[in-house]
Amino acid sequence: MTPTELVAGSFRDPSGFLFTRDGILLRQINSIYRPDYDLLMESGLYDALLGEGLLIPHQEEPSEAAAGKGAYKIIRPETLPFVSYPYEWCFSQLKDAGLATLRIQKIALSHGMTLKDASAFNIQFRKGRPTLIDTLSFEKYREGRPWIAYRQFCQHFLAPLALMCHTDHRLGHLFRVFIDGLPLDLASKLLPLRTRLSVPLLTHLHLHAKSETLVTPRVGGAAASARVSRAGLEGILDSLETGLRRLRWRPRGTTWAEYYAETNYSAEAWEDKQRQVERIVGQVSPRSVWDLGSNTGIFSRIAGRTAELTIAFDMDGAAVEKNYLECVRNDEDGILPLVLDLANPSPGLGWANDERASLLDRGKPDLVLALALIHHLAIGNNLPLDRVAAFLADM
Repeated sequence: MTPTELVAGSFRDPSGFLFTRDGILLRQINSIYRPDYDLLMESGLYDALLGEGLLIPHQEEPSEAAAGKGAYKIIRPETLPFVSYPYEWCFSQLKDAGLATLRIQKIALSHGMTLKDASAFNIQFRKGRPTLIDTLSFEKYREGRPWIAYRQFCQHFLAPLALMCHTDHRLGHLFRVFIDGLPLDLASKLLPLRTRLSVPLLTHLHLHAKSETLVTPRVGGAAASARVSRAGLEGILDSLETGLRRLRWRPRGTTWAEYYAETNYSAEAWEDKQRQVERIVGQVSPRSVWDLGSNTGIFSRIAGRTAELTIAFDMDGAAVEKNYLECVRNDEDGILPLVLDLANPSPGLGWANDERASLLDRGKPDLVLALALIHHLAIGNNLPLDRVAAFLADM
């Protein structure tokens, strides 16, 4: 028997689950999901989403690879080199993920299907682009039924984006507390009154939150039985898209966003630092690099000339935002900017502290860069140097 290990974050869906066997990631599709999986593959939806880079590709494996009872199919999805979470994304990453989710839903409707969930955790940045990784997120569309994932979309995308844009960009970290999505009533209370002048925010956030306090949501209740025409559903999607596109945040006014522009390096020292980093990267020839305290990613890009994937971590959301936008502009698909406070890195979260993996449980890079960072940890965070060294060694 080959060793089989269930993936902790995929146990909630009765349609199937992820598991690894001999280090290979597989997904079991249960018989209950057979009609929807067949429709996904036969309707042309799978190919359409693949064509736009919006869905993770997979190949079917022999059925004897099943890890449990009731299996219909076993598929082998493409393995991602690193899994990130919404509480590690900058504003524009979450916004692009939300827009991608709406695009996926529109394409699904055109093929007779719909998204049954709209969790931000189902999106990963594959080659720099937001991509759906949950192949089992689709079900057959039935005329007149409302979008079952509407509330979840508002909690996972609209609410946190509105807070990051209109209140404080650091509120994106609320995802670490509310991993099932930000409560709409809380978002409505934290947003300034002027946001009620925005029709999408008024409709899909403030009034939506108000309706939830008046009607107790329940499966099979009034909300579940409400009828929404196909045209009405498309109108809701268009309104949500308009709301997301109108949300804009300019990254400025933070401690480190202008660090490179205001640096006290001389021109010679600055050039020498870049040469030294390039030399070290060349000696190691890493496939994967973690650049800790990356700022806007100048040295991440030096590492990226050699590495297949460089993850550019920084605690300043504005610096990460600038880095991500530059990656998008230049089509740099080998750099993944993420927001991370190294003194308080992402822990294991969710059920049994296991649904969302901690930072160090998500893989180890070949090279760690910690440039002009150690003194911030040792002095700014009062961390003993031996503890800092041990932590970096663990990476």
